[in-house]
Amino acid sequence: MLDPVKLRVLRSVVETGSLRASAEALGYTPSAVSQHLSALRRDTGVALVERTGRGITVTAAGCLIAKHAGAALDALDDLERLSRELAEGRTGSLTFGYMTSVAATWVPVIARDVRRAFPDLSLDLLHRDCSVQETGSRADIVLTDDVTPSFGPDWVETDLLEEVYSALVGAEHPLADREDVALQELADLPWATDDPLDSWWFDRIAAACRAAGFSPPVEANPSDFAAVTGFVATGDYVSVQPSLITADVRSDLVAVPLRPPAPTRRVQMRVRRSTTANPAARFIMDRVRAIAVETAERIPGVVAL
Repeated sequence: MLDPVKLRVLRSVVETGSLRASAEALGYTPSAVSQHLSALRRDTGVALVERTGRGITVTAAGCLIAKHAGAALDALDDLERLSRELAEGRTGSLTFGYMTSVAATWVPVIARDVRRAFPDLSLDLLHRDCSVQETGSRADIVLTDDVTPSFGPDWVETDLLEEVYSALVGAEHPLADREDVALQELADLPWATDDPLDSWWFDRIAAACRAAGFSPPVEANPSDFAAVTGFVATGDYVSVQPSLITADVRSDLVAVPLRPPAPTRRVQMRVRRSTTANPAARFIMDRVRAIAVETAERIPGVVAL
């Protein structure tokens, strides 16, 4: 029997077009991808790729094997999921991963609607904060942003909306009554953020600061957003946050939009390909899209895509 892992590697190479891109998508080294392809060639007796200059080209036979492997691999994913559900005594389950920005707004509504529409479904909710890197291996549907690396070719990515960032300040802060503020004006103020300073999420903000000529002066780095709001409410600290999370903050805080050029981000929905035919998954996908449109209509600086 052909090894599913090697078949996934071949399919990834066909879809990405290179060993290096496939390695990045799968979390392997290019050498490991090459070794998997060599082993699969021995197993099949068929030339799968050929060298072309510094790169490789998948042969017609390799493309055909990858095409037919796709359906088999998706079926295997479904079988593994079914086995897990049966072992846990479930008639059906989905895992929905989400980020902090929508934890208190989108997720409760979606969970309620799914519960009403699919009362026999077990919906597992997975909070994806900066410390959860393995969401792609545990979830079926994930809400994330465009700075998060791709989960690989087995996932469908959809851009939902684009949002600007705002400066979050105390209600009595000198910047609180401004219509907008330039990022450079925050250069000499103490910052508070819940993002790990070495994370992809914070690097987006740090890169914008570097382009403006300074490094973000973070003095408080708690692990949760509620603590950040406590620092900001003192009136001394500021925080740079996306519009989704600053739209519904406590009454003693004010969100002041950052003036362009300023960091922006795209919120994405990522769905496992093998899940897209699931009626409950399709229901969740439709609700997420609708809520994204409603959010863009309600919050300034947020645009539906």
